[in-house]
Amino acid sequence: MASAFDQFGKKRREKAGTKSVAIKLYGKRKQQVLEGKKLPENFRKPSVKFSQLLDNALAYSKRNKRSYKTDIPRAASLKDWFGSHPAEELTPKEIENVLARVADKEKWAPSTFNHYRSLMSLCYRLGILNRKVTSNPARSVTHRREDNNRVRFLTEEEEKKLRNVIEGKWSLHVPSWIWRSIPVCGRAVNTA
Repeated sequence: MASAFDQFGKKRREKAGTKSVAIKLYGKRKQQVLEGKKLPENFRKPSVKFSQLLDNALAYSKRNKRSYKTDIPRAASLKDWFGSHPAEELTPKEIENVLARVADKEKWAPSTFNHYRSLMSLCYRLGILNRKVTSNPARSVTHRREDNNRVRFLTEEEEKKLRNVIEGKWSLHVPSWIWRSIPVCGRAVNTA
């Protein structure tokens, strides 16, 4: 077992085999630190659970996001599904499968799926900033297409205001606006 301190002053350990090999490896690692080279990733480091990333993200959300109140129940669900998993070992496929299964079961709208995905991505983004994880698997989960269209009809008051503006500023276009209007429940609504 060889131990060395990296450029950030953290003690790192790795298996080396015999004592003579460990001594040579120790010298090599000390030289790499002096040269400013990054030490290998195979050093032992404690694994971070996803729940730890989630707790950090909730603290961030409380300070910086207007959606904090809606993040709380989402975080509770994410903690149930992924909390005990090591954060580095979660894959985009696993995340996609769990969220898709729950989305089908609960009949989520695409936007709900995207909100959960975004909260997971925030967890990993903050984890990367704090050097707790090295990648963001939630980023690779496919974003669902949202249908934000809605049908809306003008109230009588809105229709009068619109007609007055058109008559006042673009009087030449009044006939075309009336021609494009169709009767709906006894009053005209513009379809353009």
